Amino acid sequence: MALALAPAPASAADFAAGSLVIPMDTDYQDLGMLRAYGLVYELLRQGVPVHWAIKAGKGHAEADFTTSATDVASGATIDGHGYRGGPWVIDAADAADALPIVEAWQQDNPDVAVHEASEGFASDVAATLVVAPTIAMMADGNQKIARKYMMAAGIPDSVGDYGWPDTSPDMLDPDELSGPTEDNLRDGALFDAEGDPVYCQFMSMHWGVKDAQQNQQVVAEMREFLTHPTHLFAECQAVNAFENLAAHGHFLTPNGFLIGQQPDMYEYYETDTPFGQLDGPFQSVGGSEPAYSLPEGDSYKGSDIVMITEAGTSIGINDVWMTGFVDGICPGLEVGPGLSAACLTAGKVSYLGGHEYDVDLPISQNPTTQGTRLFLNSLFEAPCATAEGSPQISVTKSAPATSDVPEVTFDITFVNMGVMPALDAVLTDTLPAGVTFVSATDDGSHVDGVVTWQLGNLGEGEGKTVSVIVELGAPGVYENSARLQYRAGVNALVVDSNATMTAYGVEPTTDGGTGTSEPSGTGASASDSGGVTTTAPTTGGGEVTGPLTGGAGSSGETGDSAGETGGQTGGEGCGCHSDMTGGAGSASLLGLLGLLLRRRRQAN
Repeated sequence: MALALAPAPASAADFAAGSLVIPMDTDYQDLGMLRAYGLVYELLRQGVPVHWAIKAGKGHAEADFTTSATDVASGATIDGHGYRGGPWVIDAADAADALPIVEAWQQDNPDVAVHEASEGFASDVAATLVVAPTIAMMADGNQKIARKYMMAAGIPDSVGDYGWPDTSPDMLDPDELSGPTEDNLRDGALFDAEGDPVYCQFMSMHWGVKDAQQNQQVVAEMREFLTHPTHLFAECQAVNAFENLAAHGHFLTPNGFLIGQQPDMYEYYETDTPFGQLDGPFQSVGGSEPAYSLPEGDSYKGSDIVMITEAGTSIGINDVWMTGFVDGICPGLEVGPGLSAACLTAGKVSYLGGHEYDVDLPISQNPTTQGTRLFLNSLFEAPCATAEGSPQISVTKSAPATSDVPEVTFDITFVNMGVMPALDAVLTDTLPAGVTFVSATDDGSHVDGVVTWQLGNLGEGEGKTVSVIVELGAPGVYENSARLQYRAGVNALVVDSNATMTAYGVEPTTDGGTGTSEPSGTGASASDSGGVTTTAPTTGGGEVTGPLTGGAGSSGETGDSAGETGGQTGGEGCGCHSDMTGGAGSASLLGLLGLLLRRRRQAN
């Protein structure tokens, strides 16, 4: 199971002519740099996968790939440009869905540049993003800083409010974060009632060190939050508030930080990681904590933590920009971007020195705006925005192939095999015409031929089997399937089960009632998709439905309960599936369900 869920490492991807490129270098995005991140978020919100093209092993200011293109807005020709700064790419297969979103965004944000590749090109892909992440902001008294960054990019809260008011459901104060009890470390606002995380990203801009000492429960809950593929961003004094609390902090260091001095010149490391993407000059800002140093003799828990530090000093002296998996659980990102299965069991922590960065443009002439760009990089870097860190939903329907009596039972088995919860899950079974509803287990409600189960959030390994008893009408063959709708990030997603056929009072006219799952997607394109679709409102009030992710995978087994896997795959990984033949299908999936339930994390 671990092998099936492990994501593929980053590798070169081929993009055809017609692919869209969102430049992130000062040659073409100098004035639109911050709003380009808002466009990426909007594309993800409307179900368009976005690839983060970053050349593995590149040096500072080195190009990620070179291609020729045409500017979407003006039609101007771009000949052989070396795109720098971690550009975003929308595969040609998704360009038709993306272009209306791009054009609407450019109507309101004309400085944001988007290019259409006029030739094929190859690029390393550090991450493929498939959902718009859920983001929480700490009401720490300085939330106006994060609010300014988010508004400059045009990224809204989860209810679509671009102003991020203090009344936003995603604006969380320390009491909400700490929860009502001290014993349960997962009862704060970052979790649901079962202790599963409901956010992907969390940011704190200047929470006080003394405040953390007086409310240690916030840091304790944050440590639990970081046992998932989530992300904590802290700036200025919030860095020491979280990191230096010995009881629950020390996420990246063994003994916390000393406050450093603001550098005048900088050295850049890990420049092939998403966090390290920028173009043009960088300048940090002052404040109570402009930089960080380690106590003498200490070193970071990981070998690839620091991205920006003072030039001419060793790592650990006046570091400005740091990130890493909590407790160094997934080291080695300097070898090449990408995730292993172990990385999905831990969150990331990012620290930025300096109190408040600017949002002035063009960015090439405002080097203190680069800190805002680093902040925006961090919003999209956590694995929970990728296929690997998303819910992996399987829904399997079973029914008798033949029946001599009118009353039959439909069974539906569902399970989340992913590491993040499927939020607000709803299971529905639209009954075939001509049948009469008798009853449903587990509080299934019947209205107008549709049986509905309100499942709530499905955490890692969570699932069960529910049943519907119906009375068949006239003799014939009755076909039936189920659908599970849920949310990952802010995206509404749908997984359909296999179809079953029950012959009542007649000889089977098909394959004897055998259900067959459809392939979950194959192909070498960077945008080939699995069985999950995502639905989100468009800017015009309609809907966009499209593939959630890329990758190659197939199921294709047969049986009365052949499962349709709604799992997502990334890169060249494969979709998870079970060999289900005849009556063994439900047994196989139930066995898997039992295994997953045993390994499910428990709230402390």
